[in-house]
Amino acid sequence: MNIRQLTPYDVWKVRRIHEEYFANEFEFPDFFNKFHSAFVIEKDDQIIAAGGVRSIAEAVAITDMNQSVRTRREALYILLQASLFTCSRLRFDQLHAFVQDEKWLRHLQRAGFEHTRGTSLFLGV
Repeated sequence: MNIRQLTPYDVWKVRRIHEEYFANEFEFPDFFNKFHSAFVIEKDDQIIAAGGVRSIAEAVAITDMNQSVRTRREALYILLQASLFTCSRLRFDQLHAFVQDEKWLRHLQRAGFEHTRGTSLFLGV
């Protein structure tokens, strides 16, 4: 197998694989827009896999738990407004939040956050 940069010529082949196996899981990504790199893995001139690396925006919040829930919720919504402004300025189309507390999960859902498709994972680099 070899790895090489994804080219515009490859897109129709990768799109066909996506439509056959992944169309119900996620939209076909635009590998030439907002990706730092995109590549294909080939064997005998057939694409086996394609992928790339793109940045995501993550909201991180630290709140004073000694404050009332109402005050913290209000602060959270202001923090989210500032985060969304930052995302739009940097041309991110999504803002992610990784939540451990069920109450804050509900607050974020009321603010418009949705569950991701699939399970979120990370790999330390």
